[in-house]
Amino acid sequence: MGTYYDSGRPHAPSRAAATRRASPVVVGAVLAALVAMAIAWHAGRDGQTRTSPDAIASMDAGGGGMSALADPDGSGQAMDRAPRPLAGNPVPRYPRAALRNGSEGDVLLSILIGVDGRPMDVQVIGRSGSQDPAFDRAAIEAARQWRFEPAMRGGEAVPSTVHLPVEFRRG
Repeated sequence: MGTYYDSGRPHAPSRAAATRRASPVVVGAVLAALVAMAIAWHAGRDGQTRTSPDAIASMDAGGGGMSALADPDGSGQAMDRAPRPLAGNPVPRYPRAALRNGSEGDVLLSILIGVDGRPMDVQVIGRSGSQDPAFDRAAIEAARQWRFEPAMRGGEAVPSTVHLPVEFRRG
């Protein structure tokens, strides 16, 4: 087995290694590719949105990850209008422990909305990312405070259910 002895002299990097820098064209191409990937990812999220005040206020009957029951009471009639969140609904608070730990995650809520536009029942039906139950509690607590325009069928308010994603992201 051979032994390697260093002469004790510091090895200077070669001139090519010392002056090697990324080409501005390559850096630009990489940045453009990252932006394109981010746009493609965002567009492919199947209409899911963050539940920020602006996102909640801008959700309409056909989008935003909402899916109202088409026939909640079995009457055979489709809804005239799905429920819509009102502007000013509170955003869920990020759990402090999760923020300290650097945890992120998504919670999918199923919200039963009464004829008065108030949530009657809120349940977690899915989650991704961190499995921290603090995210579930924060999302449920906020959703219980939300208000909606109730679903309408034949000119009358009817109970309905919506599925809304809540994202917990740092920064």
